[in-house]
Amino acid sequence: MFCNRFKFSTKLIAALSVATLIISGITGLITYKVHLSLFNQEISRQYRQTTKQVLARLDSRVKDMYRITDYITLNPSVKTAILNQTAGATSFERMQVERVLDEQLYQVRLDAPEMIGMRIYDLKGNIMNLGTLSGSFQRLDPTCLEDMIDRLEGTAGEYVWSRVKLDPGSQLEPSNWVMAGRLMRSVDLETYGMMLILFNTSLFESHLKDLRVHEDANAYLFDGDGKLLYSLNGDAESVPDLPELGTDANLIQNEGGISYLYTNQVADKVNFSLVSKVSLEQIQSRSKVILQVAIISALASLFCSWLIITVISRRLLRPLGSLVQGMRRVREGKFDTRVSIRTRDELAFIGDSFNRMTSRIETLIHEVYEREISEKEAELKAIQAQLNPHFLYNTLGMFFWKFYMHGDENSAQLVNNLSEMLQYTLEPVQHLTTLHDEIKQINNYLEIQKARYQEALSTEIDLPDELLNCQVIRLLLQPIVENVFVHAFRNKKNDRRLTISGYRMLAAEENPEQLVLEIADNGSGMEQALIRSILELPGIADDGGRHIGTRSVIRRIELVYGAPYGVDIHSAIGKGTLVRLRLPYHSAGGENGYDRKAARRG
Repeated sequence: MFCNRFKFSTKLIAALSVATLIISGITGLITYKVHLSLFNQEISRQYRQTTKQVLARLDSRVKDMYRITDYITLNPSVKTAILNQTAGATSFERMQVERVLDEQLYQVRLDAPEMIGMRIYDLKGNIMNLGTLSGSFQRLDPTCLEDMIDRLEGTAGEYVWSRVKLDPGSQLEPSNWVMAGRLMRSVDLETYGMMLILFNTSLFESHLKDLRVHEDANAYLFDGDGKLLYSLNGDAESVPDLPELGTDANLIQNEGGISYLYTNQVADKVNFSLVSKVSLEQIQSRSKVILQVAIISALASLFCSWLIITVISRRLLRPLGSLVQGMRRVREGKFDTRVSIRTRDELAFIGDSFNRMTSRIETLIHEVYEREISEKEAELKAIQAQLNPHFLYNTLGMFFWKFYMHGDENSAQLVNNLSEMLQYTLEPVQHLTTLHDEIKQINNYLEIQKARYQEALSTEIDLPDELLNCQVIRLLLQPIVENVFVHAFRNKKNDRRLTISGYRMLAAEENPEQLVLEIADNGSGMEQALIRSILELPGIADDGGRHIGTRSVIRRIELVYGAPYGVDIHSAIGKGTLVRLRLPYHSAGGENGYDRKAARRG
């Protein structure tokens, strides 16, 4: 292929450059999309929070207006002045009442500068206009006033709000007024009049202006009945076509290719609802810079990656080249090759592993050569060593016949026992034997010891006939019995007793069927610390070479049979020792489950 013609460093530079370009582009696009989504969410949250705060301030201010007007309706002087009027009162009488009420409302006008004027209707058909601009009621469309009065008749003292309409015959421009009305009720809930109040829309505008983040932003304030009271831009004479929004909700809607964010909040106290609208296009226009930055960043990263990789590739790939050269030398059979390591990165780990590998291969080659030489030397020594036991065996045979010819049968029998033991030990140790043959050699050994100790030694071998055909490891009992005479009977002058017994343990739970052999003596015994050292460290002679035979037996059983077989030792100082061997129960006539490889391991 075409790419195969280039070096690894060239392909690496090209691949990393392309990967950087793709990753940067994808990352930039994903970042832009994620940012745009998060940006819209954050703007929605912030704008909704701003709308909620604006409406909360407006709600608090309108509630203050309510408290101010409550001062009027609940004032006993106001109630008395209105109730004392007669039906069809003259203008002079109304003027006197208005003067009294103006004095009572002086502080109210100071606390509520947005209040333009106030009109009070009593229950006798009299109308009173209060405030310096109270004449503004004369400019209103009569139908607007009649509609407000009709809406108040079914209420229980709560406020009713409405936009105002000027008299069609008036030459004035559309007013920035809004009207509120309520029934006038005393503390004892007695209705004694009706009150209409004209407010300047600055009551709303001073708070809602914070929502004008852009020139195309707008806000619509509705009363509790869903009627439009105020528009931030003043361009809505009727209810606009707004999307359906739940309380405390926001919606992004596309209108004519432009995304608009709508929010809807409801005041807690005066039951006003505020729907705000803002275009996201101008806000999002700033986010496009991120996409441009991502593209420029991708191109810059491509150039920088090419430059950096080109400059440092030789330095970074130098250990790899050295490693390749070393592998070529090893392939040629030069296993003494080593690579130099100058870094501490992954390539240094590979180089160190390569050096360890070549060193290990070189060591193994030397070990194989030395092992072959050692095996040949051991074979020669084994042939030489084999000549000496055979010579000794033949010499013992000559002594046997010489004693026998002279009539010394006891000495001849001892020589014969020793000869049979020597012949038994000349057999390969990896070959299995039967318990019968093993006990026979033990008898030979005991006969020799009886000739030594005579009446001071008594032995007993108690083994059922069914156990004699069991297969066991060769020379398994000899080291343990020999330890009895070397250690247990060392300081004992008389009454030496040795018992060898055995039995068959049936399988139970997870333990298989076992052959159990016990060697017991009445010798000097052993301390528990010595017993633990023998059992825990079967391959180490930490007591000056003592009990090395017992340790070899434990080790051979562990290597050949494994768990759950092994050796148990029970002993007490001055009372003797019991050694129990737990072996597999395998009859020589059946399947024994014992292979020759296991025997070699023994």
